[in-house]
Amino acid sequence: MTDRDPHSTWPQIANITAFLGTLVLGGSLLLLAPPGGGEVSEDEHRALAPAPEFTPAGLADGSYTDALGDFVADHFPRRDWLMALHFWIKDHHGIHDERVALYDLVDAEGADLEGAGWDENTPPPDQWIDLLGASDAAADEQPDPPDMVLAATDLDGAPDEEAAGADPAHPRVRGIVQRGILVSEGRAMQLFTGRPKGSPAYARAINGYADALAGKVDLYVLIAPTAQAFYLPDEFARYSKSEPANIAATHALMRPSVKIVDAYAALAEHTDEYIYFRSDHHWTGRGAYYAYTAFCKAAGLQPVALAAMERRSLKQFHGSLFRLTRDAQLLASPDTVEYWVPNVETTTSRYAPNALKTPFKSKLLFERGAGYGVFLGGDAALMIVKTTQNVGRRALLLKNSYGNAFSIFLAAHYEELLIVDYRHFRGSLLGLIEEHAVTDLIILNGTITANAAYHIARVAY
Repeated sequence: MTDRDPHSTWPQIANITAFLGTLVLGGSLLLLAPPGGGEVSEDEHRALAPAPEFTPAGLADGSYTDALGDFVADHFPRRDWLMALHFWIKDHHGIHDERVALYDLVDAEGADLEGAGWDENTPPPDQWIDLLGASDAAADEQPDPPDMVLAATDLDGAPDEEAAGADPAHPRVRGIVQRGILVSEGRAMQLFTGRPKGSPAYARAINGYADALAGKVDLYVLIAPTAQAFYLPDEFARYSKSEPANIAATHALMRPSVKIVDAYAALAEHTDEYIYFRSDHHWTGRGAYYAYTAFCKAAGLQPVALAAMERRSLKQFHGSLFRLTRDAQLLASPDTVEYWVPNVETTTSRYAPNALKTPFKSKLLFERGAGYGVFLGGDAALMIVKTTQNVGRRALLLKNSYGNAFSIFLAAHYEELLIVDYRHFRGSLLGLIEEHAVTDLIILNGTITANAAYHIARVAY
């Protein structure tokens, strides 16, 4: 029998020791150091996992250990620093040149960006076919565009050697697509996959309100385009569908009594201005203002001039699209949040989803808020704004977060403004309209969510 060389076991012992030492050190840091991450991750725009409560049943079925793993992952010491390091390494991995890389075109509905949540009042997906209609459901089953992986090629599929000889006066646009998000020249954009024939399901949801409120309430509909409708480079046009065509086709399916707000045309006149964030999926306060002027045109109102309101701003804002991509271009060029203070006295109340009879004091602008949260302080099931305007008009704005910046300007035209976020509101919208003698119902949605089954199901009353 051959004796084993004792020196051959030392590398194994060293590996085992290093592995166990790492586990012990990590566990000690987790127990002794302050938890990392807090309760909410501002970068990831989500609540972090809480510490689980131990139960024998949870240990037996594995739910306790699963929850414990989530807690450890979310609260490991120096978590934010380690995540930043992870994304830095990922961004600098491999050889980098000026080629266009396209990959990971998934989740194009964008529901995660608009906070699609689930509860007992949300129709399950298998019931959406009843809500939306068989024809729409069948269309939604069409295959997604293929994964776009064109490493080492230019946009037309030409080899890099050919592309390298292109006219230097017309450099290729550098872009990266992640999860249906294009980053090009320091701007992030969601790619749009809606059909050019519009969103019949969304039109039906709107027509339901038109029929129920006919002769009682003026109904306005605003479909907000996203940044790619104006800033998508021509080189990437074949990877996205036309938002203006989808918006126009959806409008054409609505009842003649519906008053259309043409936000696209209003914004198209100001594309050289700061109307969309570069790192976030929302329009800016300035972009929301131009959409507001389009609403005033449809409603026969005189818009308040920007110059007549005080402009304020917050700097160093990295938005939702940066949080998803961690793109270095976006990190190097943070956004600024512009907002204007309306020249009207307001008293604002805020209501939680399950406490619609219990108001607490709020305000239109949270000037110490973070980023887009300046507008309304974020999303709420219901906000009621009372003003000193004795004009005999009361409005209800049914919206998702695109409506937050837009709503600020409406206060100048109504004696009462109800702001309802359809993702969180759990009451009767028609009952609310009747209770507050609403004269104007304004329904605002983005193009992506106006074509998304979850959002349409939530908008429909």
